[in-house]
Order: sequence, then structure tokens, then C-alpha cells
Amino acid sequence: MVAGEWQPYIPAVTIGRPRIGAAVIRRPTVVQRLLGAADGDLVVVTAPAGYGKTAAAALWDEADARPFAWVRLDYLDDDPVHLLLHIATAVAELRGRDDGVLRYLRGPGRAALTHLVPAVVRLLEASGPLVLVLDDTHELSAPDAIGALHVLVDTVPSSTTVALLGRSRLPLGLARRRVQQKVVEVGVEELRFTGDEAAAALESVCGPLEEAAGAAVVDLCEGWAAGVILVGMALRDGVAVESITGRSNMVVEYLVEEVLERVDADTVTFLMESAVLDRFSAEQLDTLLERDDSGYMLEKLSDSGNLFLVPLDHHRVWYRYHHLFGDVLRSRLRATARDRFRALASRAADLLDRSGDVDGALLQALNAGDRARAAGLVGREAVRLGFDGRAGVLARRLALLDARTFAEHPDAAVARAWLGVTTGDAELIQRSLMLAHQADSGRPLADGTPSVKVAAALISSLVGVGGVRDVVRHADVVLAAGDNLVNPWWGAATVTKGAAESMLGNASRARALLESALPVIDDLPGFQAAALAHLSLLYLGAGDDDGAVERSDAARTLADKYDLCDVVPMVVVYAVSAVMAARVGDTAAALESVALTETLLDRLGNLAARTALLGHGLLAWTAAVIRDSELLGKHLEAAERARLREPDAVALSQRVDRVRAMVAEGCRPLTAAELRLLPHLATHLSLQRIAEELVIGRETVKSQATSIYRKLGVTSRAEAVGEARRVGLLSA
Repeated sequence: MVAGEWQPYIPAVTIGRPRIGAAVIRRPTVVQRLLGAADGDLVVVTAPAGYGKTAAAALWDEADARPFAWVRLDYLDDDPVHLLLHIATAVAELRGRDDGVLRYLRGPGRAALTHLVPAVVRLLEASGPLVLVLDDTHELSAPDAIGALHVLVDTVPSSTTVALLGRSRLPLGLARRRVQQKVVEVGVEELRFTGDEAAAALESVCGPLEEAAGAAVVDLCEGWAAGVILVGMALRDGVAVESITGRSNMVVEYLVEEVLERVDADTVTFLMESAVLDRFSAEQLDTLLERDDSGYMLEKLSDSGNLFLVPLDHHRVWYRYHHLFGDVLRSRLRATARDRFRALASRAADLLDRSGDVDGALLQALNAGDRARAAGLVGREAVRLGFDGRAGVLARRLALLDARTFAEHPDAAVARAWLGVTTGDAELIQRSLMLAHQADSGRPLADGTPSVKVAAALISSLVGVGGVRDVVRHADVVLAAGDNLVNPWWGAATVTKGAAESMLGNASRARALLESALPVIDDLPGFQAAALAHLSLLYLGAGDDDGAVERSDAARTLADKYDLCDVVPMVVVYAVSAVMAARVGDTAAALESVALTETLLDRLGNLAARTALLGHGLLAWTAAVIRDSELLGKHLEAAERARLREPDAVALSQRVDRVRAMVAEGCRPLTAAELRLLPHLATHLSLQRIAEELVIGRETVKSQATSIYRKLGVTSRAEAVGEARRVGLLSA
């Protein structure tokens, strides 16, 4: 398992203008309408499959002097980060350079609306006048992806015209643009073949027809371009006009069957088997189908006038079938040769996995009926996605799996438990771990975890339902599986144990554990951030303010870099950041961190009492420092409720007591260094001896003592000790 920079899979074939065949039917009326789109306009082309949306836009591209950046969307783009990187890649390819934008966009955890959209807008601004074409926008359904596109469309520079091609219209606020006359809309009515266009299409495929026969076909197809072409191919291959036009409905499957029945058996086999891949090259097909003539077959199909084979680039390296045709081919293969279909899907999963297309490999594994392979593909990156701020990708992959996969394959169940950890879903964690244990066969998991037992122990150490001592027990199970050379979770478990020891009040042991983990968790940014935040509190407790600030800043930098603000275990990072900001007088930054922490605490619910006690205690401390009485009361009350459920976390309880005592008499809060000095003032040691024990200068001790007197409203050492005992800062 490797965390860090997220690398979306964006095939080169999904960008660039599609090839226009020599026989394409010119659409002057449609093209003229599209040419009317000025800079800054939005173009929306909406129609069902087969109406020639892409062909019309390609003809527009050919006729327009502006450069066109093409993006062919697929289901992966239903993620805003992937979508925006895909768009930027197409624009950068058009320009021949990207000025570092693509590297920035690939950085993990960039927030789509606040970071990625502005970066794409800047790239468009630097590109001058252009048309950005997004084809197959019906692939977008997730609100986050549609929302990101909406914001991008509304903020592109006036030099950019955005064109959206799809089977359905996205909710992008077209009413306002209609009023402003800043939208060009093309629908079914505009895309229907006219009688002359349909006749020309028929003639290009099957030669001239008698006027009555041509009129019957045109009437039957009602201007549907794909239907006209299908009929033309069937007529060319000898099907009687009457057998088609006499049917009450235009059935795609029927016409495809007519096409397939008129080619040789080897070609039919090639068509069906090659359709297993959504897009393909001759080289890929040779590997997949164990042939050496895929290039020849593709060339033969293209030269034969088979208009269902669509070249995706001008060099004729990449192809796909017309979507309707491809669907029918796959359905036919699945129905007539189920075992062969599954075998090819399994090989396709291998092929795509090796190329880095995990999502494509997952779909093919599911087509192959290989639940174990699908579970392994999902489980392999589960922790990385959850703790790199990409839990949405993990959720999407998990949604493809059925109940049987979770019940039979621990990889899937453990991956779903990890999603529960990142989202704070206690019921999902419990149910998933139960299934993982039931399906355990004793084998290691796909992400390198030695066993289900170790995976469950690590998750349990993060959740800690049984309390902080239970965290230590579960962490020890993970640590017993081996050091970091053989156990990928040694460092993570060391962090969870170190955090627990800190909560138990074992500061020296906690610090040793956390610092020993840091060198081996560079690939686990979430755990690294948590370790640094806990160390910050330990340094603060030891009186090392500079060390505390340094580690808190490092933890927050990691959390921001990987956009971990939605990951529930990051409560400690944002809560510590709030305290540190408050202590240096940055109230605005403190309140920003408070808001982030509160969101995570709300999502945490009753899942982990120790995390709730930690978070609410730190926010109460923050509130005391910035003198926000409403915020203070809210979090002190929540902390009291949490510590009833976590009695062993004595260090966390003591922090709450110190905060409560700190504000009992309205005194100003003591710094960590002052709290460290305070117990020594209760002894008979001189200031010089205290300085030697604390390894600081005598003048530092003197200034800290003076500050304590001032904050407690006293004038002597004895009075300071007495007041500190009275308000609970020192035990009696």
C-alpha cells in the first residue's frame, strides 16, 4: 500500500478531435447554428444515442477557426478531481504545454471548488480563444462533479466557449443564460436528418434507392441518424426493404443481427470479442484475444464501410464501436458464449490493471464474475484513498460490489470498514468487520496486511470502542505481526498506541512510540499528521512551546495538503491547530480550526469517547484562551459527557480540569511552560535549583514566575501556590 500523490487514469485517447470519415454527411444547418456561438457562450447539444451529436461538433470544429479542446467523458469523470484534471489535460495537450498546472492538479487532496477550478480557469485564460468540448456529459451524475462543472462553466474566461454534448441536459442554470442570450441549444429537432440528408446517408452506405423505398426508410427512422445508417447497412447486405419497413418498431438488435448474419464467422467472433473492451488498439486486442491479426481485422472492417467502428484518433490507433452496436455485441457474446465472455473479461482485467486503470480492471473483474479479484482491487487502495482525502473514490468502487462479495471476501469487507473509519460510521465498521472475520481463510489481504485479524485490530485500535486501554491491546496485536519490514501497518499501529499512552498519562512512553513511528509512515499522511499532532501536545506539556508549534504546523500542513478535513480521525490535528493559533493570538485562525474540528466531532458521534474527550477538551482550552464563553461552555459540557465514557484517559480528564480551573475565577490561562513551573513553586527549591531541574535559565524561571503571579492575581510565591490549589491547578 502506497499513499501520497493520487494518479487518476486518463487515457490519451479520450482527448483530441474525433476523426471525420470521408463519407460523413455534411450538416450545414446544424454547423451554421453552432458557428453562431461566440466567445463566452455555452453550447448545449442534447439528444439520445445515435443522433450524431459528436459528428456535428466535429464538423463545427472543422469549420471554426478557433482551436478545439476535446474531452470524452466516462464514468471516472463522475469525480470532480478527475473531471477537472481531464479537462486540463485536454487543454494542455492542445497548447503543447501546461505551465505546471497538471502537476498541481495531480496533487492529492486539492479541494475542487477552491483550488482546482481556479487552476483550470487560469489555464484557459492563458490559452486564448478556444472551444472546450465535453462529450458524453450524461456520464456525470454525482452532485459534486456536476457542481464543479457548473462553477467552471460560470467562471471560464470570456475567450472560452464551452460545449456540452450528452444524452441528457445537466442542471447548469440555463434559464439565466437564455435571458442573457449566452447559450446556443441544439436538440433532437435540429439534429434529425432532413429528407435530403437521410437520402444522402442511405446512398453513401447502400447506393441509390427508389424514391418510394427511400421515403419509407426516412419515415421509419424519423430522422434518427444511427437508424438510417443501420438500415442502409442491412439493405446493402441484401435485406429486403419490406422486411425492415414493414416492422412496427425500429429495433436496433434486429438490425445488428442482420449485419452480423452477412459477415463471415471469424469476423463475427472478432466483433463480439473485441467489444469486451470499451476502447481498444490493435496491440491491446492481439494481447486480449491471443491473435496476431487484429490490425488487419480493424483495417478490413474500416475499409468495408462498417460505420459502427469509430476511429478515435487521426492515426487510427485507437477505436471503439458505436455505443449501441457495442452493447449489442457484448450482450450477444454473453448470451452465446458465457464462458468465453468471462475469460476475456478476466484477461481484460489483467490488461487494464497492468496499465494502471484500476477502475477499468474492477469493471472487467465484475464482468468476469471474479468476486475475489474485484474485492482485491477495491481493497488494495482502500486505506490510501481514505487517508488521502479520496474517500469518495473508495465509496464509488465499493458501491459496485454486491452483498455476496462482502460476505465471501475479506478484502471487500475490510475496505468497507476503512470507509466507515474515515466517515465515522460505527455501524458500517462493526458489520463489515463481522463479515471479514466470518469469511477469513487465513490468507494475507491484497494491501499486504498479514491477516484479517491484523486488519481488524488496526481498525479497532483507531476506533477504540472499548476505551483507551482497548486501543493499546488492539495495537499490540498489530505490532506482534512483525516490524515495518514485513508488516505494512507497524508504523500505523505504533501511532495509535503512542496516542493511547499519551491519553493514559504515560508521556515518556508515548513520545518514544510516536517518534519511532514517524520515519516509517511517510506513505501514510493521515497517520503521520496524527502522530505529529499528538507529539505537539506532548512537547507543549513538557514546556517546549517552539517544538509544539513546529509539530502542530507540520501536522496541519499534511492535513491541508491531502485535504483530510473530512477524515474523522483528524480531530486531533485540527483541534491542536486551534489551540496553537489561540495561544499566539490568531483568533481568526483558531476559530477556523474550531469549525473544522466541530464538523468532525459531529460526524464522530458516539463512536470513540477518547477522541470526543480529546477534541472537546482542546476546543474548550481554545475557547478559554480567546475568551469565548459560549464556545467554552459548549465544549466543557461535551467533554464532561465524553469522560464519563472514557474514565481511563486520565491525561485528557486532567486537561479538562485545568481548563475549568483556569476560568473559574476569570484568571488568564497559564502557558504550558508556566504550568510546568507551577508544581516546582510548591517546593522549597530555590529559583536557581528549579532552573537546573528544568534545564532552563534562572531569569527564565523568574520571568515565568512573575507572569504566574500576575495571571493569578497574587504577589508572592506562597500566594501563587495557595491560589493555584484553590482553583484546582495544583492538587492540595
